[in-house]
Amino acid sequence: MNKTTNTARALQKTKGKAIKGLKAYIKALELAEGTRVSQQKYRYEISTDGASARIFTAGDNQTVEGTERSLTEWSSIGAPARHALIGLRYTKEQIERTEARVLYTLNVITQEAHISRDGEVLTAYPTTIDAWAEIGKEVERREFESHRAAKEYNNLDAIDFVLSNMVRWGIIRSKTKPDSSEEI
Repeated sequence: MNKTTNTARALQKTKGKAIKGLKAYIKALELAEGTRVSQQKYRYEISTDGASARIFTAGDNQTVEGTERSLTEWSSIGAPARHALIGLRYTKEQIERTEARVLYTLNVITQEAHISRDGEVLTAYPTTIDAWAEIGKEVERREFESHRAAKEYNNLDAIDFVLSNMVRWGIIRSKTKPDSSEEI
């Protein structure tokens, strides 16, 4: 790859992490208001030059105090939030295989992240974004290694299984398979 392509890719990655950070911050604002399901009160906007971003209220377009930040700052919030969500989703699924339903919470404003049942935080699990991010990084690494191995052995069932896990836990986005009738 040439330098221009690498620079464009790095900018794209920074923007993606920043968007994760912005979305997580909006969710934290909603949680602070006591809303678990979004009411679409907040929106985010990335500046036209791509250097900064802000969160604003949808009703009156007013910037939320303290949210006009550089894209790099938002990226530094988004990267650990993404990994923490991977760890939380994975752990939630593992718990629910043998136990009653649990919920997870991630709040980038307070830096809290936890799993709870019936309103009580489960103390056997971490309670910070950083701790959950470490779990998420490990899950992500393991799944990419599994995917690589499945591809090396051309095991299509294993590839599909690993990809479905990766999508479900938020490691990758869903890829729609082309319709077989479209193939030449």
